[in-house]
Amino acid sequence: MTEILSKVNHPQDLKPLSLEELEQLGREIRERVLEIVDRNGGHLASNLGSVELTLALHKVFDVPNDRLVWDTSHQTYPHKLVTGRKDRFELIRTYGGICGFTNHRESIFDLFDAGHAGTACSLALGAGTADSLQGKGENKTIAVVGDSAAASGMTFEALNHGGVNRQNMLVILNDNNMSINKAVGALSAYLTKVRTKPAYQDIKRDLRTALAKIPVVGKHIEEVLGEVHDRFRDNLLPGTLFRELGYRYYGPVDGHDLGGLIQTFEDLKNIQEPVLLHLDTKKGQGFEAAEADPIKYHALKGFLPKKPEEDAPESAGNVKKRPGYSAVFKEAIVELGLKDSRVCTITAGMPDGTGLLKFAEQFPDRYFDVGICEQHGAGFGSGLAFGGLRPVYAVYSTFCQRAYDQVIHDVCIQDNSVVFCLDRAGLTGEDGWTHHGVFDIAFMRCVPGMVLMAPRDAEELEVMLQFAIDQTTTPITIRYPKATVPEFPSIIRQELQLGKAERMVEGEGVALFAYGSMVENAWQALDELSKNGINATLVNARFTKPLDVEMLKSLAENHHTLVTIEEHVLMGGFGSAVAEAVADANLDFTRVLRLGIPDEFITFGPRGRLLEDCGLDPSSITRRILEECSEPQPSKGREDRVLS
Repeated sequence: MTEILSKVNHPQDLKPLSLEELEQLGREIRERVLEIVDRNGGHLASNLGSVELTLALHKVFDVPNDRLVWDTSHQTYPHKLVTGRKDRFELIRTYGGICGFTNHRESIFDLFDAGHAGTACSLALGAGTADSLQGKGENKTIAVVGDSAAASGMTFEALNHGGVNRQNMLVILNDNNMSINKAVGALSAYLTKVRTKPAYQDIKRDLRTALAKIPVVGKHIEEVLGEVHDRFRDNLLPGTLFRELGYRYYGPVDGHDLGGLIQTFEDLKNIQEPVLLHLDTKKGQGFEAAEADPIKYHALKGFLPKKPEEDAPESAGNVKKRPGYSAVFKEAIVELGLKDSRVCTITAGMPDGTGLLKFAEQFPDRYFDVGICEQHGAGFGSGLAFGGLRPVYAVYSTFCQRAYDQVIHDVCIQDNSVVFCLDRAGLTGEDGWTHHGVFDIAFMRCVPGMVLMAPRDAEELEVMLQFAIDQTTTPITIRYPKATVPEFPSIIRQELQLGKAERMVEGEGVALFAYGSMVENAWQALDELSKNGINATLVNARFTKPLDVEMLKSLAENHHTLVTIEEHVLMGGFGSAVAEAVADANLDFTRVLRLGIPDEFITFGPRGRLLEDCGLDPSSITRRILEECSEPQPSKGREDRVLS
């Protein structure tokens, strides 16, 4: 542990440090972040850019008595290091370790869990109002908001309310002109314009100097300055937008000038009304490669030079790596764009993660990045569909939750065919509970008119995309995981038809009815089941809605047990849909066993380990079925039963 950081166990330990010591601490924090992110993976550039801000906040304010709320919170590694978690920091984003985002279960210094953008101002305003109503109005409430998160509708709603609620709140706009990719939209352009204007204090100083040389009769210079300020504010001074919302605006201020930040916070500490401080920061600050390419260095691992003994063996390069579903989507959507000029795409600030960068380069006029505004993305897509286009909205499952009202009101009620491609559907690994996409089947399935599909492999994803584009009045959702695509042996694929499942392996007694990503795990469980005397049937469901009820009726004729398998919460998911259909059709199964994610928020860690915890890995699937089924049949291998 480095010299000064080793002595910091609590924010109070920053209070006696000199500016020089704090600057040294900042360098040590950057070194530690670089070391651990290189090893574990995680968010890099955003954390390098928040070091001085973090130190200045904890130097001046009394957290947690002063309420500090981080938006998105992927820039809180420095915050974790100075709030008692430095000894466990090497375990960040590892199973059983500490979270890569703020986590209220982990520390009193993390007020809320935050993995979605745009939430901080609402949470901070609520916490501040609660303090005020309980006689603790002297506490400062601080919301740290990125410039792209500031464009979120929820942020504007909170700012609008805060301007009239008049709480003792400081909103810090951490402006680095970046989201994960380059920030987009009119607000980003406005902030760029603000950054290029001279700061208010500079103008005021220059005016004072000029006025001091002019005889002024009957008025003091400060009175004149007030009049000049009012007259020229809209034309000369930045921040008019925020002042009109009811905030005192200060900035832009250099977000990496630690001494200046500390003095600014001291000046703002005693202002008992809404204040917005605009910081000009650089994503990746202090690490040249990240400063030069903040998009590449947003989140990654293994970027530091390695010693020769740490290099991977040469043979590893010969292993064929299977593509991920996002990579398959990236190529497939471009092919669809080439074939059909009506195809257009939408992303909510995630063009790289969702695989749309190639489409954006090839069809810039048909590609739309709406920023971190998922609700608008859905409504905008409905308008595109109404106008005769075929919009494909590529969005992480967890972020699609934010557009739920628009899915119902603006898409499905209108019968407009928006194609929702839900990336990261299922357990997303190290990002944890704020990012797991495990609720989409439940919230999409109950909406009239919505069709739900999930592919078992790359080829089926391509076929489903074409199928969705061909539907002109039907909203469609396709979900796929953050995982590599599986490879199945040569099985004759059945033509994709609306609401029809695919029987892949023929058996008897036990039928595995698997959805999407779980077809692979069910397939891998078949051999072990066969060794234990269970020759199970495997069906690739393909659709949750409409569900293949005829397939269920057929299975009921010679199967006593039906096992549903999904990478989704059990409550309201695929298994629930099947159980409802079995009950409605009065089908004669002895038992229906539903395997999925339990009714709890799943932690962070490798996806394989999380699937194991949830009983969804092949071994766990096998064990559960053996526990439930005590009537083994003569063994017959999986390959002998493949339908081909």
